[in-house]
Amino acid sequence: MASISCKKVTEQIPGSIITPQNFYKTASDADNAINGCYDALQSSPTNMELWGDGRADLLAATDRSGSTDLQVASGNVSSNSGYASWSALYGGINRCNSVIKNVPGINDAALDGRRDRIMGEAYFLRALFYFYLARTFENAPLILAPYENLSADFYPATSNRAAIFAQIESDLKTAEPLVPDLPFGNTLENKGKTTKAAIRSLMADLYLWQKKYREAADAAELVINSPARYSLVAGASFGSVFTAKNATESILELQFNYSYQEGNNNGLTDLFLPLGGTITAGNLRYQPSAALLAALPANDNRASATYKNTGTTPAPFRDPNITYIAKYPGTTVGNVLYMDANFIIYRLAEIILFRAEALNELGQFDDAKKLLNQIRTRAGIGNTTATTQAELRLEIETERFRELAYEGKRYYDLVRTGRYAAVTGNTDANWLRWPLPAGEITRNRNLVQNEGY
Repeated sequence: MASISCKKVTEQIPGSIITPQNFYKTASDADNAINGCYDALQSSPTNMELWGDGRADLLAATDRSGSTDLQVASGNVSSNSGYASWSALYGGINRCNSVIKNVPGINDAALDGRRDRIMGEAYFLRALFYFYLARTFENAPLILAPYENLSADFYPATSNRAAIFAQIESDLKTAEPLVPDLPFGNTLENKGKTTKAAIRSLMADLYLWQKKYREAADAAELVINSPARYSLVAGASFGSVFTAKNATESILELQFNYSYQEGNNNGLTDLFLPLGGTITAGNLRYQPSAALLAALPANDNRASATYKNTGTTPAPFRDPNITYIAKYPGTTVGNVLYMDANFIIYRLAEIILFRAEALNELGQFDDAKKLLNQIRTRAGIGNTTATTQAELRLEIETERFRELAYEGKRYYDLVRTGRYAAVTGNTDANWLRWPLPAGEITRNRNLVQNEGY
């Protein structure tokens, strides 16, 4: 996180290997180590967004799209693409593994009041890193021990999605009792770090992938009724979810602060905002798709926070009549490519839709419909007209498309529900997973490229 730096970790230990002999001695070391896990997560929002939306029906290329951007927009991603990289995720996993192995052995009374919480954070973050890996690549190495010496296995084979999901579920069940509802004394950390609601949100997401609908519904309900009292932002203020940071409905956000300029920006400015101007601007490498514009008309309360047009008088941008993705506006800091808008991983609206989906699959049609209508009412578009389970299933899918556009969800939704071919028109089953990174295949003799790449 921007305000939770791991510089003490990286400055003390040469290279990327942290050993218990030279690091894990005090409570402060434990704090720095877990903060290093968050720092690894912060390096990933561009990939997290494009993995979740880039092969679906949300992004359109522009005349400023480079070859890699064109691949993502079209969905035809090469294993050499910079976006087909998992190094940041495995860097984070190694840090989590190190915390899990070594923090229990620290003999410092100052750690006794927070050791469990730190362990819960590490288990949750490892689960989150693996959740992105399993959904994106389907097959990936499952590494549960830190690289602390040269005798470690540097050539791990891949595990399949089901095996990775099983480990994620185990990690989340371990983490849940260790972390309080509001572990920290301030909003920034309670929204930007691990809480019980964040753990349960990931549980609900995972259970939907596993088709464990009762468990998904129950996990989502615990978040909805959390003592942390998350609440939906009013419809007229929907845009504040993305401009004000850490809104009342936010459960977990990657925190960014412009004053930390050493790589502390999430990169989405460059992808989505137009050129030039007097505020943070970008390179407009992607625009909203025609499908999104058709699904989200101007009278929907979410429209103006999701996409905008520079109009005939384009200030603060350079060019007129440009439609652009508006969920990551940043603050007024000059014409630069820095971004201090947070990246939201989970918020209450999604959890409500999780529960609606799960209840519908369980045959609890009326309860599912009420939950969906909460989101539609906030959007100002009225209640659903669905009268059957099948109709409501598609309504929930469409509502997620509108509500969560450009938050890295759509591709995963279509893969999870088996609707990818029907929605995109692409029947190539190989597109249901990304290629393993070409460089990793070269370095690791035990990796086998995903079929079709």
